[in-house]
Formats: sequence, structure tokens, C-alpha cells
Amino acid sequence: PRELRALEAGDTKTQHFVIIAHRILLRISEVEEDVIFKICLDYWITLVRSLFQERKNQQAPLLMGRRVSDAEDPRLRQYSPVLSDLRLVLISKMARPKEVLIVEDENGNFHKETMKDTEAITLYKSMRECLIYLTHLDPQDTQDTMLKKLQKQIDGKEWSWHNLNTLCWAIGSISGSMTEETEKAFLVHVIKDLLGLCEMKRGKEHKAVIASNIMYVVGQYPRFLRNHWKFSTKRLYKLNLFEF
Repeated sequence: PRELRALEAGDTKTQHFVIIAHRILLRISEVEEDVIFKICLDYWITLVRSLFQERKNQQAPLLMGRRVSDAEDPRLRQYSPVLSDLRLVLISKMARPKEVLIVEDENGNFHKETMKDTEAITLYKSMRECLIYLTHLDPQDTQDTMLKKLQKQIDGKEWSWHNLNTLCWAIGSISGSMTEETEKAFLVHVIKDLLGLCEMKRGKEHKAVIASNIMYVVGQYPRFLRNHWKFSTKRLYKLNLFEF
């Protein structure tokens, strides 16, 4: 928006207040209220799209597979800490994609469900769009944020079916937004960690949830499956060996 660009071009004090306002919006985005979150998400998409298009219009590299240099884009540098926190918010709140038909009810039981909620599908698509822009802007920070969240599943600090589901849905949503080599290294790390988590957890229900997430993540990366079929089949075979 032109008004925002005018504020960004202001003096140091004005720029400071712009960042404070965005940090307040981040906290509002964490509120568990769908209407409020959707309003916030619309703004975040507008912001990250403008940052992405600005780089594209400048004919700068699209930053795939490497960390952003602070000297490259002053505007992106200004928002970089905010965008890092935004990645965390989106990953933690990731909506369920339409491919996932096994859901957990309020009693903790699993059942099959046909995806008819068009609002939920629309929300997922919007969140995916925002995460893809964020990944293009800084793929390394997106990977680091996701892998840190995964480590907290492994060490138990944030372990829950819900947290694992949203994380894996977010991981699946950024397929194709990194270079092939970067994507390969990231996905190999994720799959190995998830297999280790599945092996570590006791109880058929825990293992079933983890296994379904592994299958979902792998299925979202056709380029990886096509080019590294041997690795994928070996890992999926190992998954079948676990006792459920």
C-alpha cells in the first residue's frame, strides 16, 4: 500500500513505529479466532507479495537456496525479524489441506472425513501462498524454523498430534519453492527425523499419526520422489516394519 511505503520512507522514529505496529499485528494473528486471523492473513499476503515482487522487478536473484544478504534489500532487511516470527505463526496454525481425510475429534479419536469445508480449503490455500512467498524470500530461515519445530516434537517440548500435524502440513505446503538440491537436503532431514520419532514413540495411535504424516509429506514432493525413488522406498519400507 502507498500509505505504508510512505511511512517506511519516514525518519528513524517513524520506521521504528512501523515495525512495532507489525509486531502487534503478529500477536493479534496468534489469537484463536478465525475471522481475526483471516483479516491478518490477507494483510500478510499483501506484504510478502509486495516484497517478493519488488525483488523480481529489480531483476535480483529470487533467493532460492540461500540466505538473504542484509545488504541486498533495505526494505526486506527492515522486515526480516517480523517475517521470521510470521513463519513461526503460520507453521503453528497451519490449516488442514484437503488431502488429509483422517482427522482427530474433540475426544481425541480418529475418524475418516470427507473434506467439504470450502472455507477451510480456502484458508489452507491462502496460508500456503503466504508460506511460499516467505520461503522464496528466505528459504534458509523457513527451513530452520521448521526443523526447530520438528526437534521440539522429538525432545517432547511441544509433542502433540495437533502440533505434529500442523508442522507436517506446513512442510508439505512449500513443495517446489526451493532449488532441487536444497529441497532434497531439507526433505531427507525431515524424513529421517520423523522416522526416528516414529521408532521412539510407544503406542499404536502415536505411531499411526506419525506414519500418516510421513506419507503425507513425502507425497507432497513429487520431484523428490521421482529423482530419489530408491531412498524413498527404503524409508517407506522401514516405516512398514514398525509395529502398529
